[in-house]
Amino acid sequence: MSHHTTQGDRTAELHKRATLREYVFTSDTPVIGGLIARLRTAWNSVATRPQVRPLMEQQSAFNRALADWLERPPGLSELDTRLAEQDRHVTRLFNAVGTAEAQAAFRQKMPAAGRHRLRLAYFSPMPPDRSGIADYSAELLPHLAKLADVTIFTDEPGTAQSPGLTVRPTSDYPHRRREFDLPLYQMGNSAFHESMYDLLVRYPGVVMLHDYFLHHFIRHHTAGHDDWTAYGREMAYSLNSDGRALAQAIHAGRAEAPLFEEPLNRRLLDASLGLIVHSRYAAERARRQRSDLPLAVVQALIEPRPGRSLRDRLALPDNAVLFGSFGQITAEKRIDLALQAFQRVRRNYLAAHYLLVGETRPDVDLPALLAEYELADAVHQIGYVADLAEFVDWITTVDVVVNLRQPTVGETSAIALRAMAAARPLIVFDHGWYSELPDDAAMKTAPGDIDALQAAMERLTASAETRRSMGAAGLDYVHRHCLPQHVARAYIDFLYHVLETVGHG
Repeated sequence: MSHHTTQGDRTAELHKRATLREYVFTSDTPVIGGLIARLRTAWNSVATRPQVRPLMEQQSAFNRALADWLERPPGLSELDTRLAEQDRHVTRLFNAVGTAEAQAAFRQKMPAAGRHRLRLAYFSPMPPDRSGIADYSAELLPHLAKLADVTIFTDEPGTAQSPGLTVRPTSDYPHRRREFDLPLYQMGNSAFHESMYDLLVRYPGVVMLHDYFLHHFIRHHTAGHDDWTAYGREMAYSLNSDGRALAQAIHAGRAEAPLFEEPLNRRLLDASLGLIVHSRYAAERARRQRSDLPLAVVQALIEPRPGRSLRDRLALPDNAVLFGSFGQITAEKRIDLALQAFQRVRRNYLAAHYLLVGETRPDVDLPALLAEYELADAVHQIGYVADLAEFVDWITTVDVVVNLRQPTVGETSAIALRAMAAARPLIVFDHGWYSELPDDAAMKTAPGDIDALQAAMERLTASAETRRSMGAAGLDYVHRHCLPQHVARAYIDFLYHVLETVGHG
């Protein structure tokens, strides 16, 4: 009986609090004597009356304004702006020092007639790191090393797979930097680039910016190590005082980090002597940030590799059309939309199947998706594949590669390039770098448009000739634009251009 009474009292109290919202007296100070108790009773009695609610709302607004004022007192915004400008001044000084060192290298080494062989300090994660940029470097370096003397700097030199090249720890570079004409940084939006980022700001060089947005990386590099002051500093560097205030709100749980709205790459752009990007999308945004920065658009590379079909492992029907998505399965890869569209395709094409190759991240509940769309019998999961040759075999196994990303952070996709190198047609969202893929090799749909996804899948399911012609167009594009030897030559030409630009500056 007492339990029901207590429960009823609690329900009544919750109802009253819901009615009063923030107007209930909620001091944690112990009530001392009858006076405070009577004052509290009187306060609650008054606060419940509709007639005084406008007054209570004014009081609440005042309280919120007072709290904001205490957190951001007058003059703090101006101070934040001055601190951010001072921070930018220091970065410009680092840039000036890097420019002077590059000028000295140019004037000492460049002969009057012709170019000398460049000495490059090359910073990158390397295999076996689970990084697309590590794989990129492994394909680029053999060709770059034919054109320049390359020393690799990486965090784990003992395990780095780099046949025939000198590998040193990243920490060695500061006292060895005068042995090189330029540092070349392979920068991306992941934790593999932490030590590299600190060096590229302090010892500027040429940056290959694989992901235009670096906010995920910056957040991990600062707040991820519980250094919220550094996160506020980076936010202020890019966004002035509003950035530091936003960082404080994020830390307090009052705001979400704008991971896909604010790239937080301004410090990197200010520090760099030159910038390489893979897309016009990234180039246009970088030029708006820093118009004087030497910049080159160099196509992402891919080395076509022979692959063999592994369909016999999947027990597919003879007439099956196999779609596939590859790489880490994250929320941004929009496997949920792909499977929803695929479910519709299956209504008309029961022989359609779907292959997933890659590690599933915690932000995707794949079993729940398969159950929701009743696709357990039509979706084949392989998991993470470490061996590149086997990975290429799985790409060769499918008929169509579905490679979605929403939102985009200005990244390029090695998966898309590997699909074209395997002569497989693509389905992508029409934004960012993906918009720049050749139309005859990739079907592009509006981001998030499930009807358009379904239509693209059905068109490719129905026509083997369309699949063949799109695959051939993709392979032709790779041979004309993406071979590592062509990319390596474009790198060298741009690096000479940067040295000549700063050398004559």
